Amino acid sequence: MDCISVRVGPPQVVRGPFPDELDATFAAIRLPDGRFRGFTANGATYAVDGDSISDMGGPRRAVLQPGAPGSINDCGRWLTSTARAADTLIGFVHQERACDYNVGRTDKSMAIATSRDDGLTWTDLGTIISGMDSPQPDRITGEGDCSLVDGHDGFFYAYCLRNSDWQTIVARAPARAPTDWRKYYDGAWREPGLGGAATDIGFVGTGAAYLEDEGWVAAVATDPWFGGLRLSLSRDKIAFTDLDEPLVPIDDANWDRPAPTDLSVYASLLNPETGGNTIGGRFVLSYIFVPAGKGFESRYLVHRDVTLNAHAEPRPVQAGVALVRWQDPMTKRFVSTTGALTGERADYRMDTIVAYALTRAPHNSASVKLVECEAPLPALDQAVAEDGRCGEQAMVQGRTAGWLFASEEAGSVPVYRCRANTDQASFISGASDCEGLGVIDRLLGYGLAR
Repeated sequence: MDCISVRVGPPQVVRGPFPDELDATFAAIRLPDGRFRGFTANGATYAVDGDSISDMGGPRRAVLQPGAPGSINDCGRWLTSTARAADTLIGFVHQERACDYNVGRTDKSMAIATSRDDGLTWTDLGTIISGMDSPQPDRITGEGDCSLVDGHDGFFYAYCLRNSDWQTIVARAPARAPTDWRKYYDGAWREPGLGGAATDIGFVGTGAAYLEDEGWVAAVATDPWFGGLRLSLSRDKIAFTDLDEPLVPIDDANWDRPAPTDLSVYASLLNPETGGNTIGGRFVLSYIFVPAGKGFESRYLVHRDVTLNAHAEPRPVQAGVALVRWQDPMTKRFVSTTGALTGERADYRMDTIVAYALTRAPHNSASVKLVECEAPLPALDQAVAEDGRCGEQAMVQGRTAGWLFASEEAGSVPVYRCRANTDQASFISGASDCEGLGVIDRLLGYGLAR
C-alpha cells in the first residue's frame, strides 16, 4: 500500500440537480453500438443513455418500479451494480419495505435480476441477501446497498452494509449459479445469504470494484472520521487495508440537510471504457454530491478521473486531488477549487489544473491547510486562502480544499494567489507572473505535480 500513488482529477458534474433521483451508487454499461447506459435510482430505477460514461445529462426512462403493497420491495427497487455473464446482464437490486422515512424506518434486502436487452427490462430472480433482524418501528434494519463484483475466480462477490452495526459484510455465489449466495462467517463461506450470520470485515464501504492488473478488490467509502472518501484494497477479497490518505477531502457527512457542509456519498469505481466495475489503473470515481447549504432537492452526480500507480518504492505523499482554476465564459471571472461547481457556477469551464493538493496534512513536512472563501451573497466572489484567513478578504470560510507543502519539496510546484488585472478578484496560478492575468498577492505553498 505504501508504494501506491493516486491522482484524482477535476470533478465533472454529469447529472442533476434532482429531488427524486440519485439516491444510490451509479452503475453503467457500454452498449453494443459503443454508447453507454447509466442507471440511477430513487425508489424506481432509471436508465440514461449517452456517448460516454460521463455523458449522463439526458432524459431518463424507468426500468424498475417499486413492488406491490406488502411485498419485500414495496418501497422501491434500486439497481446498484451490474456484471456481464455471456449475453446476459446481471443486476444487483437493493430493496426496501416497511418504510416510514419520516421516522427513520425501513428494512433492506438485496435481489438479483437479469436482462437480455441491456437493462431496459429485467427478470427478477428473487431475494438473495437479507439480515438476521426484523423490521423495527423507528430504525433501519436489514442488509443492503450492496455492490456486485466479479472476482475473476469463478465467483461473484457482494459487499453490503449491515444496518444493525453499520459494518460491511461480504457474500459470494458461483458465477454459474448467481442465486446461490453464502455469507462469509467465522473463516468460511458457510452461512446462507437469506437470514444467515456474517462476520463483519470492518467499515470498508460498499462501492467495490475489481482491479484487474493487480487482482485486488478496491472499495471506497465516505468516512468523515478519516477526513474524506477512503480507498481500501484487498488481495483475498476479505481483509482490507486503507490507503493512508483520502481520495477527496471532506469536512463532514451530515445527512440532516440542509447543512453547512457538502455531502459526498454513494461512491463507486467504474471503468470508463466498459462502464463496469472491473477496472484498471485509470478509472472513474463516481459519487452523489449535495452542496453546502442545500437539501436533497439538489443532488448531483459527480465523476472524477483517477489514476492509480504502483511503484517500486514507498511514496512520501500518495494522494493528490486536482486544484483547478475555472472561468466563467461570460464574465471571465475565476473560481479556484478542488470541489464541484454547481448552481450559479455550473457553466464555468476548466481553465487549468494549477497543482494537485494533498488530501491530508503530510506526516514529515510542514504544510498549509488550504480552504475556500466565499463572499456574502449576492456576490459571487471566491478565493482560496490559508485556514483562518478568509476574514482578511471579508469572506466566509467554506470547504477544505486540501493541503500544500509550506516549502518546496521534490516533485512539487508553486501555487500563487494573484489579483486579476481587470477587477482585482482573486485567482490561483502556478506562475510567478500570474500568466499575465494579474499580479501576485502571495505564495500560498507548493502542491504536487502530476
